[in-house]
Amino acid sequence: MTEEAPPAAKPAFLNRSVSFGAFCEVIAVLALTFTWLGSLGRYHWALDLVSHFRLQYLVAGMAVAFFALFRRRTWLVLAALISMLWNAQIIHAVHHTAVPVVSAGKPLRLMIFNVLFNNKNPVAAIDHVLQVDADIVCLLEVDRSWQHSLEPLRVKYPQRVEDLSAGAFGIACYTRLPVKSSEVRRFTIWGLPTVLLNLDHLGTPLTFIGTHPHAPMGALHDQQWRSQLSEIGSTVAAIAGEVIVAGDFNATPWCEGMRLLREAGGLQFRSVAPVWPPTWGLNLPMMIPIDHVLLKGGLSVQKRVLGPDVGSDHRSVTVELARAGAL
Repeated sequence: MTEEAPPAAKPAFLNRSVSFGAFCEVIAVLALTFTWLGSLGRYHWALDLVSHFRLQYLVAGMAVAFFALFRRRTWLVLAALISMLWNAQIIHAVHHTAVPVVSAGKPLRLMIFNVLFNNKNPVAAIDHVLQVDADIVCLLEVDRSWQHSLEPLRVKYPQRVEDLSAGAFGIACYTRLPVKSSEVRRFTIWGLPTVLLNLDHLGTPLTFIGTHPHAPMGALHDQQWRSQLSEIGSTVAAIAGEVIVAGDFNATPWCEGMRLLREAGGLQFRSVAPVWPPTWGLNLPMMIPIDHVLLKGGLSVQKRVLGPDVGSDHRSVTVELARAGAL
């Protein structure tokens, strides 16, 4: 009768049990790591993707700090506090970027709204636009299926530019201001439309640019996204007067694409109201602010209001503009 061989010994690392607390510490460190990876967005598109979630990283830092205090991990407390301060200063930089002014006349009201091309309630979306009664309206993701829904805006506004041929990147702009000229320009090889309006506002020339680039998901989309934003910035730099650039930029205030746009065009948020409140994904934990109004010249944003849920995954952004200097 042969004896059975003893069971093979397990590798040493399999005999080590990892406590739940140690596992949580690893998760906490990973959560803080994204704060710093997001600051390297200029080097790779994937790093820039994680730059968008500064609000979430701030909350995560607070949670990690409390957890580290409970675990008595001094090094982790310090790491959490540094990460919190880093995210807080990035957010605070766009919290208040202009001073309140007393406008001599009625403020210029502008609305931008990504209505969602497959919105199940287009009537509510257009009713919301009509109720806001802005002087300039820029709607995004309007394709040919919106042809009939847009008719009330065509009746209300004497001037309009529509390009509904680009599917989810269709665009329509309406205004009651005098229009000197208008065009639809395509800045990248993918041909996504951007509207340029040369307007007259109280005797002062004003250029409005409405745009909606691709989301930078993947190397190719990221390249086109950066290219479109950079080209728009270069266009703005060549304009001597006041300029408004508005739309769904698929860019948060602190990402690389926004930096390229602002630096190339000399554009600023110049807003009394904070521009960090999320405009996309308000029912999701990863909500982010990607719908913006940028300015060049003497205008400043004196009021900024986010619209209600009317069937889109975005909220409209309505601002009131007055002529004033920036901080």
